[in-house]
Amino acid sequence: MQTLYLVRHAQAHSGTSYDRDHARELTADGERDARRLGRFLSATDQIPDRLVASTAVRARDTASLLPDGGQWAVDVPLRTERSLYDGEGEEDVLRAVHAVDAEAESALLVGHQPTWGDVVRRLAGDARVRLPTGAGVRIDVSVDTWTEVAWGAGVVEWVLPPRLLR
Repeated sequence: MQTLYLVRHAQAHSGTSYDRDHARELTADGERDARRLGRFLSATDQIPDRLVASTAVRARDTASLLPDGGQWAVDVPLRTERSLYDGEGEEDVLRAVHAVDAEAESALLVGHQPTWGDVVRRLAGDARVRLPTGAGVRIDVSVDTWTEVAWGAGVVEWVLPPRLLR
């Protein structure tokens, strides 16, 4: 079984403050929420083996703050994927999942709405999912390798909006 965590980037400053959407940074609340999610993952023994984030500043910063907030005792490699920011949607996410190192049993991807909600829906059936900024989802997939992950093969174990960690 593989465990996939999908996290929508934490709260970021509005786009009007930036020339490019890609450069938007986290707000102080967003930084706090990302650290709290990292603490939750640590406290519940759910530290992922790999981190993959969109190249957008807000997604990379969210991914970087998770281990910091949770004071993870292990160094979890972080890889960025441009396609998670400006790709074609769910298929790009599935390709990023397929590219996770074979020895990893769990991976956490940080990205964006509405794609993340669509990916959860397609992995776990046909539920409609809206993820607020900073929300995390755990999906268990009964496969032996990441390359076997397919639409409809997952089971949502939990959905955690940041307001529940405050």
